[in-house]
Amino acid sequence: MRFEERTFTLKDGRTCVLCPTYPEYAADMIEYLKITAAETPFLLRYPDEVNYTLEGEKEILGHLLENETGVMMMALVDGKVAGNCSINGMGNKRRVLHRCGLAIALKKEFWNLGIGTAMMQYLEELARQIGYEQIELEVVEGNDTAKRLYEKCGFVETGKHLRALKYDDGTYRDEYIMIKVL
Repeated sequence: MRFEERTFTLKDGRTCVLCPTYPEYAADMIEYLKITAAETPFLLRYPDEVNYTLEGEKEILGHLLENETGVMMMALVDGKVAGNCSINGMGNKRRVLHRCGLAIALKKEFWNLGIGTAMMQYLEELARQIGYEQIELEVVEGNDTAKRLYEKCGFVETGKHLRALKYDDGTYRDEYIMIKVL
């Protein structure tokens, strides 16, 4: 989905731009995905699982711009991809058309600057414009910073996926299900 760029000032005084993930940022997005996957155990993938080709990523980002029921947004600080987030419908059946799922991640160097809150608030606006009535997400057990952000933004915990993630060392983590009714 195409949407208006939004600029705001970070807690450290720098400027951040929230904008669609244009295809010309494909290489930056691939690098960003590898970096964030290496920085935290709370994302779904390991860095070696980021295996997009440049052309493939350009194609994906181009399709996302034309998707009227989904949004992919990136946060740019000093011309660098600092974060990315998205909402996507839960399916095309009438009984689930009111629901969307949210995903968000930031590079560690940009944590605690207000980007996550700004992206969440803007995504909520866009979800309402699309016509969604409910936003859903999962947060990995132990990711207390993200869980506090989601609670601050009005999400409530509604359940849990037991052993949702299995790590290479054989350990597991649960995921908490959180929902915000719009």
